[in-house]
Amino acid sequence: MKAVVIEFHQETNSFNPVVSTIDYFERGHMYKGEEISINLLDKPCALAGMFKALEESHVQAIPGCSMFTMSGGPIDQAVVDHFVTESIQIIEANHPVDAVFISLHGATQTTTYDDCSGFIIDSIRKVVGNHVVIAASTDLHANITDQMIKDTDIICGYQTYPHLDHFETGYRTAKLGLSCLLDENKPKMVKVHIPMIVPASTYTTNSDPFSTLIDHGKELEETGKILDFSVYQMQPWLDVTEGGSSVLVIDDAEENAKQYAIELAQKLFDMRKVFKPNLYSIDEVIDLTEQSKYEKPVVLVDSADSTNAGATGDSVAVIQRLLHKQSDLKTACVVTDAPAAVRAHEIGVGKTAKFSIGGTKYPEMHQPIQVECYIKSLHDGIFIQEGPAGRGMINNIGLSAVLQVGNINILVCHHIFGNGDPQLFRAFGMEPTLQELLIVKACTSFRAAYSLLTDNIYETETPGAASVDLKSLPFKRLPKDFYPFSDLDHYQVREVTLARD
Repeated sequence: MKAVVIEFHQETNSFNPVVSTIDYFERGHMYKGEEISINLLDKPCALAGMFKALEESHVQAIPGCSMFTMSGGPIDQAVVDHFVTESIQIIEANHPVDAVFISLHGATQTTTYDDCSGFIIDSIRKVVGNHVVIAASTDLHANITDQMIKDTDIICGYQTYPHLDHFETGYRTAKLGLSCLLDENKPKMVKVHIPMIVPASTYTTNSDPFSTLIDHGKELEETGKILDFSVYQMQPWLDVTEGGSSVLVIDDAEENAKQYAIELAQKLFDMRKVFKPNLYSIDEVIDLTEQSKYEKPVVLVDSADSTNAGATGDSVAVIQRLLHKQSDLKTACVVTDAPAAVRAHEIGVGKTAKFSIGGTKYPEMHQPIQVECYIKSLHDGIFIQEGPAGRGMINNIGLSAVLQVGNINILVCHHIFGNGDPQLFRAFGMEPTLQELLIVKACTSFRAAYSLLTDNIYETETPGAASVDLKSLPFKRLPKDFYPFSDLDHYQVREVTLARD
């Protein structure tokens, strides 16, 4: 038996005006064939989990191609066409294959298609036919569309947020995919759609109420009532005609799968209003930090400009307020600003010069600041994550520099990767535990690491393409009856879609 393993991973923010081109993927990674085995199989990623499951079942694993990058604006369709072409070539070169296992994000949009994942799966299905098993792993923030369900035997999503189970999700996906091949009573998958989105910074599987729902799903698994479940809180900055949250349940008894999918989906929908954000203003966090003088650093959460959520990362709104208030707080932050990084390398370490910082990607949203900076250090931008999420993964933020303005250290780079990992500061000479104020451009992913460093974490109202205030964003394509744009107080979850039906 043979299974081809491929990966296409990018989370799209429809409100980011910068198109994700092939260069953007090159900043992440693009591997083919044995390059996957060399670079990824010892990492805590979905592909490694898939390969492990195949090895245990003595099924030949054929590494295809892996294209992985951070969140961003809609993808140039030519990039996806390239991936599909390469994947099909590998599948056809190894004909016949019994399965195709795909690692996807699932909330991905291109310049042509709202449903990039559905397009990829449909393209593969048309080549391999109906007898070949297709199984996909996805992010918890995926948008599970009818096209994905129509052409896929198995879909499994992360069950943690912050995401700590990439490997485990790939492993689950492959194991269930193999069950479709090997078991007489094959698993069946159902989907329940939920017309809602909520801010990604307002829930976590580490605390109630979302953790209670996930724990309930795990109890259903452990007691043998279902084989698998995935609860999807769709990435809320995706403006598409077919969008929303969903629940998938997999079981060898179809009626069981339907019953528990409806139950989990209704519980998720019923808690929707609990996910309302409680935000501080930038000035409130600055004042609180100055007045309290905590022994541990304060984390100002700039989630609206999180590149993890597909925002541009070029906001300097917090720095502007620090300068305006003449604050002397020892502060560290990261800003996407390639021109400033290049200019710092041209001028050299130890020199002082006037810089324009910020607003290089999304000037309509983010205004730059003009400041005199001391060039503290220069870097190639490569660092290794300390984890716990993605421990050992190599990130590259491109040519970068630390610019100092008073007590503010600003790491300017080509693109922010590893937002939630302290090494984004530590590797570039800004020790997080020695700061008074840390500006972290992330939603919830950072909590896995930063909750080990400090209890002083403040969700903050900041501008950006990943704004927590969803009603402030220019949604144009989502359905009309949709939370939070409609209350839907009397909505009942009923409709169930059977995969491969």
